[in-house]
Amino acid sequence: MKTILDLVAFLEQYYLNGYIRGGGSKLKLFTSRDGNKVTEVLKSVCARAREKGYSVTYADVAAIPRLHGIHHIYQALVREVELDTLVKEYCLQLIKRLGYEEYNMEDDEDLVTWATSRFGRVPEILRREIRGQLEQDLFRNLSFNRSFSTAILHLSSWLLGARENTLSCEDADILYSWLRGEDVALKDLRRFHIFTKVDRYNARSMLRSLAEFTCLANRPGLVLALDKLEVLAAKQPGGRPMYNKSARNEFYESLRQLIDGLETLSHVLIIIGFQRELVDDEIRGLRSYEALWLRIQHEIESSKPNLFRDFIDLDVLKPV
Repeated sequence: MKTILDLVAFLEQYYLNGYIRGGGSKLKLFTSRDGNKVTEVLKSVCARAREKGYSVTYADVAAIPRLHGIHHIYQALVREVELDTLVKEYCLQLIKRLGYEEYNMEDDEDLVTWATSRFGRVPEILRREIRGQLEQDLFRNLSFNRSFSTAILHLSSWLLGARENTLSCEDADILYSWLRGEDVALKDLRRFHIFTKVDRYNARSMLRSLAEFTCLANRPGLVLALDKLEVLAAKQPGGRPMYNKSARNEFYESLRQLIDGLETLSHVLIIIGFQRELVDDEIRGLRSYEALWLRIQHEIESSKPNLFRDFIDLDVLKPV
């Protein structure tokens, strides 16, 4: 009989060490009548992923005031991703490709200034080389959202000293805020040649771009966890639903889109957890949205645990 420890070890071996690292993508759903058991699995997988160098985020849906559309899901998932660290790690990979391994990004000088003083490089020529590398990585890869690439180009050029005009810290904050899906005024974005906010129409391509960029930063991939989804069917103390039908269905549709669009992602593991009530509630739960339920219903009913299934009932596992 399998235990939760066996499950976590299985996910580590077959997904973190294998399928996801090799470029695959997967969405796994976990349920139990005990919410603590679900949280234990999600947090354990996240901990193992961090140890292996993955970029990881864990989001407690019950603590997020708004989570309806796919863009809200993107915001929740990217919230804990250290984007500034990813950009620096990507810059380090680019620096190595240019042959400047001895350069330390923690020094006060940017790469162009350092290479100019140490090797007599012509700044204009080195800037052109750096921008060429950035454009090849970010704009010739069709998996990248164009605006995502533009934001990363500005930030990376700034860190490396390849911009003709430097960015201010305020400018960098604007770009990072936009990458996190936060509400940024379009007038503040236009000067960077970004003309759209993160919304329901581009959120999936932004998520795909983040996964691609994570790999450019020399990480094995992304692990994204959404926990306590049962809040979608919960009620407030006064008896009113936490989510109305429209908002709930919008989330279910976004989840359906994630499942259907997995083949467009690479190096991504999405793990979603909730209490069994979200399965059993036919009015507000998963069964209430047929387009989603049809994609997962055959995965649930089983008295024996099959750890390869996309939907796993933790209650059929043996207690540790």
